[in-house]
Amino acid sequence: LRTKSLQMIVDAALFEPGRWKPADFTDVIDEIPVRDFDRLEALLATAHGTLFNEIAKSPDVLTSCIVKILERALDMDVGKYTRKSSSGPLILYSIRLAVRIEGYLK
Repeated sequence: LRTKSLQMIVDAALFEPGRWKPADFTDVIDEIPVRDFDRLEALLATAHGTLFNEIAKSPDVLTSCIVKILERALDMDVGKYTRKSSSGPLILYSIRLAVRIEGYLK
């Protein structure tokens, strides 16, 4: 997570809302695999977005993963910040990620 490109991928995966569906959507999966791509996307959509759905359904998994990222980043701390060291940008990104997730949890 120390490279900017990987940070952008993680941010895109977590914070892009994905497909939305109405709260009264009642279609169910009746065949596996779902052959119609548009129907599959509609079935995988959520009423509140992907991150809110994860928070509603399994917040423990999300928070434990964020805590592990923070712990592992802090384990790499060398005690002095420099842009050239790998730990500085990694620690700053991990903290920024945790704070953004906390904003969604509130």
